Amino acid sequence: MNEHANIANKQKFSAIWLVPVIALIITSWMLYQHQINKGHTIFVKMQSAEGIVAGKTEVKVRNVKVGIVESLRLQLEQNAVVARVQIDNHYNELLTEDAKLWVVKPRIDESGISGMNTLLSGVYLELEPGQSESRSTLFTLQDEPALISQDVLGKRFRLTAHQAEVLDVGSSIYFRNYKIGQIEAAKFNVDELTMQYGVFIFSPYDKLITTNAIFWVSSGVNVNLSTEGIDVSTGSLSKLIKGGISVDYPPNSQMTEQAPALNQYKLHENYSAALEKRFNNFDFFIVEFEQSIRGLKIGAPVEYRGMRIGTVEQAPAQIERDGQPLYFQQDTTSVPVLIKIEYGRIYEQSDLAKTYWQTNIEKWISNGLRASLKSGNLLTGAVYIELDFYTKAPVAALAKSSVYPVLPSVSSGFTALSEQVTDLLNKLNDLPLSTTMTTFDRTLQEYRLLAMEMNKMISEFNQKDIAGDTKESMGNINSTLSQLTSSLKQFEKTLTNYQQGSSMVEQLTDTLEELESLSNTLKPISKGLAEQPSMLLFDKQSPEDPEPRKK
Repeated sequence: MNEHANIANKQKFSAIWLVPVIALIITSWMLYQHQINKGHTIFVKMQSAEGIVAGKTEVKVRNVKVGIVESLRLQLEQNAVVARVQIDNHYNELLTEDAKLWVVKPRIDESGISGMNTLLSGVYLELEPGQSESRSTLFTLQDEPALISQDVLGKRFRLTAHQAEVLDVGSSIYFRNYKIGQIEAAKFNVDELTMQYGVFIFSPYDKLITTNAIFWVSSGVNVNLSTEGIDVSTGSLSKLIKGGISVDYPPNSQMTEQAPALNQYKLHENYSAALEKRFNNFDFFIVEFEQSIRGLKIGAPVEYRGMRIGTVEQAPAQIERDGQPLYFQQDTTSVPVLIKIEYGRIYEQSDLAKTYWQTNIEKWISNGLRASLKSGNLLTGAVYIELDFYTKAPVAALAKSSVYPVLPSVSSGFTALSEQVTDLLNKLNDLPLSTTMTTFDRTLQEYRLLAMEMNKMISEFNQKDIAGDTKESMGNINSTLSQLTSSLKQFEKTLTNYQQGSSMVEQLTDTLEELESLSNTLKPISKGLAEQPSMLLFDKQSPEDPEPRKK
């Protein structure tokens, strides 16, 4: 009997192994779902984590929660804090590279009070998405909140200020006292030493910003001093507290084409300075002064009979000739000043004014057009240059220097006064003063004789023969007056060489008139004494009517 052993093959795979496989699949699927639902992780760099708490501080967009701060880490090498923020999966499209993040907390500014609800709930991070197509995971926390949302219609422009006062972010922009925009950003450029502003103009007011628009700092207080008095006008309270920027068009100009977004403009310190910069059609001239230019500053006006036609560019002019400054030349003692004649000030159509000026300037100079220094402010000592016609000025022409034409000048102020005093002294030296003084001494002697005669007459009034002595004295007085009048007339004749209308001639004329009046007054007295010697003691007797006689 043959017996055979049955060998059966053992099953290599057991169903029990399906359990861990299924568990692994489920775990992987759960991890995948968790990762998908977890969202995206971003990192926010900030200078300080004040008020921010890990696991509690939320990230919001328009007051809707979109994420939370998971952790905070100190980054010592950069003196900063890095926050790890988890953004919900549904809001991944918000994480554009131009998105902005800032802390919402209680704030008080010119626009009012904001963020008061965070006093109880705590601060949170506000996320404002941008318009870029690219995504980012690293952001920098802003110090100030974004003033203008990306979806607000309008245009952004850039302003550069060299000397204007510094304005704060959030300051308003006005067009004829109406608010049309705000300052979004302010930064000082260390390399160019300028303040740079980013401004936003709301729609539809962005159409007002044209290529010829001018911007200037508006302080809120305008003071206008004129012949009618002082006019002080103030703007809104926000202007007074925080200031602002005004924009408008130059006078007598219309709107041009609209400016494109991000167009660059210059921010001027005031409205007057903004108007000064628009005169870009000008020519340079040199004015050489034979006197001190103390008080003449760069930017001082150049006027023609009260009308401004130019500006002082350099005082003194920084021009070289033969390697030396023009005002240190050995063959001249004058001080050159560089001015520019701005034709837009002369006439609205500057090209027409330029042609008219260049055609007639040489003829005007030959007719006496000269430049001179005039006092502009007695308190500060500031002076300006005035062009006017001087008919007695020496003959001159439009000279040509190495660089610019030279306008002739005349002395003014104390220099001109000194020249006039010198001329007067020369004229006085030419007068015959010795002869005049001799005649004047003789006149004084005649006065003394007159006084002695009058004293003698008064002292003898109480003597017996009053009438006879008085008559004799009055005769002497009349003789003395006649001699005195003759002497004074001779003295007046001597002074005929003096200038008519002078104070000395007028005084002499008054003296002669007084002496003539005195002589006319004494003549009746002398005549009366001759007829009635006792008239000084008794009333004058009227003559009796003559009696008719028979023939």
